[in-house]
Amino acid sequence: MIIDHPWYFVMLCLLVGAAYAGILYHVGRNRFPRGLRWGLTVLRFVAVSAIAFLLLAPLTKQDVTERQLPKVILAQDVSQSVALCADSSFTMDALAQTLDGHCQVTLETFGNNGCTDIGAVLEKHRNDNVAALVLASDGIHNRGINPTTVAERLSFPIHCIALGDTTSQHDADLRELRCNRIAMLNNQLPVEVTVKTTLLDGQSSTLTISDAEGRQMLSLPVHYEGRDFSTLLSFSLTATKPGLQRYTLHLKPVEGESNLNNNTLVFYVDVVDTRQRIAIYANAPHPDLAALKQALENNPNYEASVIMADDARHKKDSNYSLAILHNLPSQRHSSIAFADGVPKLYIIGLQTDLARFNALHSGLEIVARSSRTNEVTAIHQPSFPLFSLDPNDAAAIESLPPLSAPFGEAKTTPDVQTLFNARLGNIDTRQPLIAASSQGEQRRTFLWGDGLWRWRLADYQAHQSHQHVDRLITQLVAFTALQTNRDRLQITTERTYSTGEAVTLRAELYNESYQLNNGPDINLHLTGDSLQADYIFRRTGQSYTLTLPELKAGLYRYNASTADGLTSDGSFAVEELNTERQCLVADHSMLRTLATLTGGQLFSPQELSTLNSLLLKLKPTLYTHTRYAELLRMPWVLILIILLLAAEWILRKYHGEI
Repeated sequence: MIIDHPWYFVMLCLLVGAAYAGILYHVGRNRFPRGLRWGLTVLRFVAVSAIAFLLLAPLTKQDVTERQLPKVILAQDVSQSVALCADSSFTMDALAQTLDGHCQVTLETFGNNGCTDIGAVLEKHRNDNVAALVLASDGIHNRGINPTTVAERLSFPIHCIALGDTTSQHDADLRELRCNRIAMLNNQLPVEVTVKTTLLDGQSSTLTISDAEGRQMLSLPVHYEGRDFSTLLSFSLTATKPGLQRYTLHLKPVEGESNLNNNTLVFYVDVVDTRQRIAIYANAPHPDLAALKQALENNPNYEASVIMADDARHKKDSNYSLAILHNLPSQRHSSIAFADGVPKLYIIGLQTDLARFNALHSGLEIVARSSRTNEVTAIHQPSFPLFSLDPNDAAAIESLPPLSAPFGEAKTTPDVQTLFNARLGNIDTRQPLIAASSQGEQRRTFLWGDGLWRWRLADYQAHQSHQHVDRLITQLVAFTALQTNRDRLQITTERTYSTGEAVTLRAELYNESYQLNNGPDINLHLTGDSLQADYIFRRTGQSYTLTLPELKAGLYRYNASTADGLTSDGSFAVEELNTERQCLVADHSMLRTLATLTGGQLFSPQELSTLNSLLLKLKPTLYTHTRYAELLRMPWVLILIILLLAAEWILRKYHGEI
């Protein structure tokens, strides 16, 4: 018994009970016989003392033993390579039913997104309290971390069911396509593709290349030599049409081929006939310059040039759509006249001369407090109205390492809107880290701090790509240079998607004053190889978004329109992930390795009864833990008090005192 009060409180409860019973039965005249009076005294003493003791909220301590059934994960591979093999109808439903009641069974599938990531299945349960994991797969792994690396860290056995056939089959397939997915109009597009064959020695075939209309553009002969043959074919295509173009490679089947799914390869190339030229003016060499150039040139709409301020003073080029001023103006280069007449994105770093920058009256003024620098990270401001930033991008930017910013206090004009505020250590400030201004034709963007190269490196380490930082940079550039694009209705979409991936389009609508306006509806008419459908954009903030239903592989064209006649056309492609179809030969050695590393076993589909017997030997786990319960909540305590008071009442009633 545990109470949170000193021990003498218990004595006080007994004293209260004794006083109450004594006053009731021993003070004044009482007609009860002596023995009965003392019996009633005891009943009242116990009842009142118990009630007083319960007011102290005592706790009882109990050691409780619980029995938990062993947890078994049944992971079923449903990828295309399994669906196309002889074991395509295999399921673990019968095994799950047999284990039900003896184990906690979780049945899950993987590999239904066009690729197989066995490592992700193992990593998902690495920290779970699992007794065993049963993996039914053909062992073909083509995405993610190596499964054996994860298996070495697991504390439970993996029992593998080997599906598929390891026998080499007569087959020829196309793989490892290499080409630029962006081409300039009328330029040559180099293409390389690998042809790999098995057991087709001495036979010949033909590789044909066709455009979206089915017109044959090129034909190459291929002669197979040897049991396992591989050759690299190189050729060039001429980009004669602007827009997203579809090309089809087809390897003519030969007699005896068992798998024809990998004889055709479709790819898309974005042929552009214009690119916006971006000038990156720099005070001095800096790692940020390469980061900016790479981020912009990953987008087919931009051509970036790094120009030192010393060179820019001697020649002025007015054909740029945007000037990025890195650490300019500075003490060494006080004038930025070479960027006059061009929209500007200012990167205010440690070499920026703040006094000369403030004299530009750009909308942002920084009052320097000392020569110190601050290391600041980003805090997203969701109310930013000038354009929409993807929430995933915003969250990624917030997690990036700090930028180096001059120490000072910022003052902004009312038209400057903040996209990211600066966080100094653990303190969220109201100082803008990234801000933008839109006032009629004049658009300006500010980034208070340099070190973008660290952002791109950290983005790649966290997500295996630079996409979050690159999208932020291109959105800032697109917003600032937007006055060179006078279309009032603008649709933003990726050029290519993968089957199963969400296809999301974003739209921005501007009024006659070129201000964002999402009042009118925006309709979208979508056409594909065998599809015609109409959709309406959904309003998001001051812009619009539209997520389309799952689309089949193919080339899609869209026409967006408003009721007052504004239109915008474009196209995108959905590429089919055929990685699974390239090779249908099972890799049972992978499964054997996983089982050996974790103390499991390898079974064939016909040995399920043996596996079932092995799993039925798993023992439940007994857990002993201490449980504390309030004495007041125990029913027997209330019943005892009621019985005491009832007994007292009956005795008094029987002797005529009530």
